[in-house]
Amino acid sequence: MLKPQSIPEDNYYLFKSCVTCSIYPGIEKSIRFVLDKIGASYTDDPRHSSCTGFGYHAGVVPLKTCLALNARNFSLAAESRDSHIACTCPTSYGTLKECKDILSRDPSQREYVEEALKKVGRNLDLSPSIHHVSEVFLARLEDIRSKAVRDLSGVRAVTHHGCHYSKIFYRDVASGDFERPTVLDDIAKAVGCSVLDYNERSLCCGMGFHYTLIDREYPRSVLKRKLASIKDAGPDVIITQCPGCTFNLDYYQESLSKALGPLDIPVLYFSELVAIALGADPYDIGLDMHAVPVEPLLERLGIAGGERWRQG
Repeated sequence: MLKPQSIPEDNYYLFKSCVTCSIYPGIEKSIRFVLDKIGASYTDDPRHSSCTGFGYHAGVVPLKTCLALNARNFSLAAESRDSHIACTCPTSYGTLKECKDILSRDPSQREYVEEALKKVGRNLDLSPSIHHVSEVFLARLEDIRSKAVRDLSGVRAVTHHGCHYSKIFYRDVASGDFERPTVLDDIAKAVGCSVLDYNERSLCCGMGFHYTLIDREYPRSVLKRKLASIKDAGPDVIITQCPGCTFNLDYYQESLSKALGPLDIPVLYFSELVAIALGADPYDIGLDMHAVPVEPLLERLGIAGGERWRQG
């Protein structure tokens, strides 16, 4: 079980996501909004590169390239005053964790990477710790509670944890068993939501990376199962931890409504939910960029913003 006391409470190196930047740039705004509100120290470094996780898992980026690029990212974080890497994406979280592990134990890979880093004037430094931003929020839950200005009680939520997060953090090395994540549940409850259980809670969203490129029907069938189970639970909102999951659960609801019936369940990244509770303007954190309209949920909570979107 993840314990908040095991997570650094400050000095975060914000590791941004290529999928987030491309599709939901407001997610990063919401993360910065929350970190600023709770007084967290963080570095937003424009020099770091993508973790290459999407390309690596899709089979188009070689392992050596992935290792070298992330070794550079480690070096950048290590020289920062804020060296605790806080990933906005579970794929980045998993990729960085795996790269650090490989470079710690495989001399041949380490030798290659050290030579590559010398060419760009850097040295290998594996000292930065690696976390997901949801873990940061968990460590600072009391600060989040104390800064909340909006009451989200009465909101019925379901949570979906990213598989690349779950498989890395929650695997019991001795038994090989997986523990069910509760990070998002704890965050949602802290801002007043009730969290519903559902049968397919642990099922992947169907993003699939490699499968998405070679067989779109199989990932779509997984997503159909996922959304059918969520619909049966009857939530007001789906809370996500991964930008890819957010996209799948948000953008494909319309295409699956013929098979599943009307869905229209708003999907919020956990940082968007917390930012709303802490007083963010929905327009400023990009909630108008979601496929399923968020306005009905906000209007029900008495939060202004919908009219501004409609005037566009």
